[in-house]
Amino acid sequence: MRDDRAVSDDFPRWPPEWIEDHALAAEEVLAEAGDISFASALRADDKVLLSVTWPGGRRWMMVDPVGNEAPQAFRIGERSEDPEINRMVEGVWSQALERAKQLIDGELKLGAAEPEPPADGKSRRPWRRNQG
Repeated sequence: MRDDRAVSDDFPRWPPEWIEDHALAAEEVLAEAGDISFASALRADDKVLLSVTWPGGRRWMMVDPVGNEAPQAFRIGERSEDPEINRMVEGVWSQALERAKQLIDGELKLGAAEPEPPADGKSRRPWRRNQG
C-alpha cells in the first residue's frame, strides 16, 4: 500500500529555482484542511510565492505585484485518486488565484489579513437588499 504522506514529502515547499539566491520572508501557512495546505512567502525581490500542497503533489505560483512580470505557475506530482481531495485542492487553488489577483491589483499586501482600503479613503458600503 502506498503512503501518500511520504510521497508528498518528496517535493519541496518551493521550487528550488525560485528560491536559490533569494531570501524568503513572511513565509506562512494561510490555510490547512486535512492533508491540504496553502502557503505564501515573500521573496527579497518582492515577488510573492504561493503553494498548494496535497498528498502526492504541489501547485506553485509566483506573482510580481510591484513589477511587470507575468505570473508563473506549474504543478508537480499526480492528482489524487480521491475525488474529494481533488475537489478540495481545486477549491484551495481557486483561493490562491484570487489572492494572486488581489496582489497584482494592489488590493492586498502579503501578510495583510484584509484587503487594503481604497486609496481615496472612501470605504465601500456593503450592498443591502431593499428592506421595505
